[in-house]
Amino acid sequence: MRDGMWKVLWAAGALSLGLLGTGCGKKTESDVERIQKAGVFRVAIVDTGSRYTSVDEGKPTGLEPELAEYISQALGTEVQFQVYKKKEALEAVSSGEADVAMGCINGSGSLAGEYRLSLSYGKGYFYGVTRAGDYALTIGALENSSVGVDRELDEETRTMLYEAEGIRISDFDSAREGGEAVKDGRIRAYICYEDQAGELLSDPELQVQNVSNLEPEEFVVAAAGSSDPALISGIDVLIRQFLEKE
Repeated sequence: MRDGMWKVLWAAGALSLGLLGTGCGKKTESDVERIQKAGVFRVAIVDTGSRYTSVDEGKPTGLEPELAEYISQALGTEVQFQVYKKKEALEAVSSGEADVAMGCINGSGSLAGEYRLSLSYGKGYFYGVTRAGDYALTIGALENSSVGVDRELDEETRTMLYEAEGIRISDFDSAREGGEAVKDGRIRAYICYEDQAGELLSDPELQVQNVSNLEPEEFVVAAAGSSDPALISGIDVLIRQFLEKE
């Protein structure tokens, strides 16, 4: 479908929702209209080391930035990227510094009660980095062990880890730090995302395995909970279209 037709879809959706929300009173400006009026779509990209985004000297490239560009074109605006950790990205949306956050922010978890969330465009699977020869493939296999995680790991996933008896969690700022802690015995395993695990594959003292019973996080677009529904509804349509053409 051509860009012009997508712009009509956005405008029609915003108008119908605006009329439903205001009745006979004065129509308030929707978020879609506000973004179009500003001419800039502000996107907070979550830097979780995923296969969907690479950050080179502060500039994001990959599938997620391409999706953001696609949405921005449909809105008829320029896109402006800001790169954050997950918590900072969501705070930027809540404070109005960004229109949306985009990345591995677990749309299936408690955030659904605080933000308007799009459908998922990907999954963030978890991997366990252990010493070579230590085949801990499940959470249960890590019972009564010290486990390291990325400091940005969401609370839902932490809770899943705590379900195994006696697991003790330590936070790390990088995969390299987690890998060193595994090697010197401070932790038995470091739980991380695919790209983070990939950093450690070349170390012969370590091995990387998929943690088979740890539910993946979802990659979604998040807008403020107070935003009008037309913004995420339109983004859902565009995500489907984008994934079909990829």
